[in-house]
Amino acid sequence: MKGNLEIKKNYDEISKIDIPQYIGNEKIYTSKKGSWHEGSEKDIQKAINSSLSVYKYWSNISWADRAYLFLKAADFISGPYRSIINAATIRCKSHFKVCELIFSLRFNVFYTNKIFNKQPRLGFVVARTPFNIALPALMGNVVLWIPSEKHYAYVLMEIFQKSGFPDGIINCSF
Repeated sequence: MKGNLEIKKNYDEISKIDIPQYIGNEKIYTSKKGSWHEGSEKDIQKAINSSLSVYKYWSNISWADRAYLFLKAADFISGPYRSIINAATIRCKSHFKVCELIFSLRFNVFYTNKIFNKQPRLGFVVARTPFNIALPALMGNVVLWIPSEKHYAYVLMEIFQKSGFPDGIINCSF
């Protein structure tokens, strides 16, 4: 019962959030707004440039250090952010489940360890769903994420920042 009340409280709070785009080290607020700030062609180009500017740095970080960041994000999701991400999932009427997200992040670390030296890096990847962002980034690519679930993306981007992801590794534009 306590967990349900916490999710309800977080649901009410997340419903009021002014959702920005995340580009580099900025939260971008635009005049095109529904429940989130919609990106323009200029914003997308800025996100691409941000990603490309940090690619060399990110691709040269050790695989273990990149894996650590994703595992830390999974720990945040399974711990202090669990009810918040649950609330965001409910808010978006999403089919994603928190346990699947945690599993996905942890499994991607496990799987990437097995294929890391066999898989070429692409450099820059555009991703549409939350589960497609981990594997390319773990491999050393930079990602422009265009999510369909905005509240969910907002919480996940906040978790990535709190986990210590460098700015521009995962940019999020709508």
